[in-house]
Amino acid sequence: MSSSNVIRLPSASPNAGIRALQEVDDFASTDMGWGGEDRWTYRTLTDNQITPEMLRLSQAHGVDGHVDHISFQPCQSYEARSQDRYVVQIWDLPGGQWTFSGVFDGHGSHGTVDYVVQHLPAKVKASLHGALASKTASPASISRLLSDVITEIDNTITHDFLRLFPQRPDDLGRARDKDIAAHLKGQGVGPNSPNILRCMQGSTALLTLVGPSMGHLWVANLGDFLVSKTPTGTYKARRVNDVHNGGNPQEIRRIRMEHPGEPECVINNRVLGFLAPTRAIGDTWMKIPAVYSQKVLHRTKEFWSSGISEVNVDRIKTPPYVSNVPQVYHEQLRSRRSSSSSGDVDVALIICSDGLVDLYEDQDFEEEFILKRWAAKIGEKIAPVSANRATRLNLAAHLLRDAIGGDDLARASANLTVEMEERWMDDTTILVHRFL
Repeated sequence: MSSSNVIRLPSASPNAGIRALQEVDDFASTDMGWGGEDRWTYRTLTDNQITPEMLRLSQAHGVDGHVDHISFQPCQSYEARSQDRYVVQIWDLPGGQWTFSGVFDGHGSHGTVDYVVQHLPAKVKASLHGALASKTASPASISRLLSDVITEIDNTITHDFLRLFPQRPDDLGRARDKDIAAHLKGQGVGPNSPNILRCMQGSTALLTLVGPSMGHLWVANLGDFLVSKTPTGTYKARRVNDVHNGGNPQEIRRIRMEHPGEPECVINNRVLGFLAPTRAIGDTWMKIPAVYSQKVLHRTKEFWSSGISEVNVDRIKTPPYVSNVPQVYHEQLRSRRSSSSSGDVDVALIICSDGLVDLYEDQDFEEEFILKRWAAKIGEKIAPVSANRATRLNLAAHLLRDAIGGDDLARASANLTVEMEERWMDDTTILVHRFL
């Protein structure tokens, strides 16, 4: 005789059915502005829920001295974790207090950008301390100092790789693969050595220095936007520096002039048809002879997982193709003390990774419109740094809230809660330096 166990479930109560319908009502679907037939589910949030959820998902946010900051990547999978890094440091140096800040947008993986964050700020501080202590510092010399440190960091990455191979590139090209592997093993170096992996990764660098009493500003980059207040009480923003990517015709022209007779040095506004940034720390494989990629780098799994192909490598004829020389800008800030009553006053500096601008792409906004929008957002909420820190609004978070959707609750909700395994937006880091 066989027996069976019967599980009896009680019928759902009317209230349970109502709750189930309410839960469904909290969800909607979106194409994320990409068009096509694909749809993804997201949870709708109220206006009061959006900013707390945005802050919960951010990698870091807060206020340090005069600088408000936030770094954001809402996709929570391990592989999609943010490659952006930022630094805010206040230095007590001879003659007064300096503020250093930097945004570093990594690509390829995390090794190079982490190396840059670990070493670059300390080198800038040491060099600046030496110049100030010896009383040799001037606006021009500090500009050179910033440029030299960025170039030195990149040259060190290249040197740490090339010193593994004392032979000339031609000799390396004739060497057998097993001999190269044995040579590296003899030095205790494997395919996952940081010295090797950093060559296939890179980072942009965007640095700012603000001198004592906020009188002078230096910007070095491999986008910054200065917000000022007019005598009429309105706010305006302008770009301080150039953009170093394939969208800048001047950068494309520079690369083509440096590599005459090489039509494939830039393809589809990408260096060697691969990289969007035209200046970066790392990306060493694009700065050295192709043989190093052909004999060493392409035998690592990271070479292939990063998307580099043999076609890209074969285009290398006269390296380097990616520059490690930044542009450095110096400005004397206009304050209430230094400006006449009829002049503009600089109130804030926005520095950010390109993810912030990308968040407006699907709305087809021109840069001029975005600058006006940011200036208005800063103007409506900025308060003197002397204001209560506990209640002071984080201006970086205020800008991010606008970028992910602002008052468009459906768009903001989708950007925060869409159910996708892969990242749906670029890493976004924002720093706002207040000058009030």
